[in-house]
Amino acid sequence: MTHTVQHAEGLISVRSSLPFAKTAACLLIALERRGMTLHARIDHAANASAAGLHLRPTQLFIFNYPEVEGHILALFPLMGLDLPRKIALWEDEAGVVWISYDDPLWLGRRYGAPREVMALLQPMATSFTGIALEAGGQSHPSPR
Repeated sequence: MTHTVQHAEGLISVRSSLPFAKTAACLLIALERRGMTLHARIDHAANASAAGLHLRPTQLFIFNYPEVEGHILALFPLMGLDLPRKIALWEDEAGVVWISYDDPLWLGRRYGAPREVMALLQPMATSFTGIALEAGGQSHPSPR
């Protein structure tokens, strides 16, 4: 059963059925399967620990698919504020693991992107859904 929550306008969170470390591993596989380039994996919990603070498991994955995002940026450079794409993986106070991301279509509307860009953001939104479901153990892997 898929549990999707919208915490704030434009923010989508999908509940993982897997533990944090397994969800993170599956997220990396889901990104790789789709030909994404991983630019950074930021471990917020480790950074907080180094500063003497406690934070539940929280990581940020920054990645892109240059062929699509390059085309978007060529048409509408302002989208560069939110590209490359990001997914946050985090654990709530009840130990539930969440996969959160900005809805690409919401971002397009926020920026007032032209129709051509919105058409490119639609498959991106579909891809994000597939990535989140696959990472959370809620779907069988499928190509892009």
